[in-house]
Amino acid sequence: MINSVYLLVNKGSWRALSFILAILLTACFFFNIHQFTSELRTANPIWVVLILWSTVILWIHGMGFDIRSDLGKYLFFPIFGYLISFVALFQHFLY
Repeated sequence: MINSVYLLVNKGSWRALSFILAILLTACFFFNIHQFTSELRTANPIWVVLILWSTVILWIHGMGFDIRSDLGKYLFFPIFGYLISFVALFQHFLY
């Protein structure tokens, strides 16, 4: 089942979206380090881990790595990365 769902997001346009979101999250962290880290310091530690995990997911998917194991496809499913990164970027740019 995961293979058929993973094939839906394993296309060029989705990979480009992953790459762009990964660059945005990384740029928010590196170029606005003081504000980003102060917000992360007061945030829930689980939320911080989820943001880092989504960044890793988006880099892996955006760079085009082929995940062969089913467990890897579950752990690095791009839809999870999209959802978490959209919320994190929305939260970062609004506050």
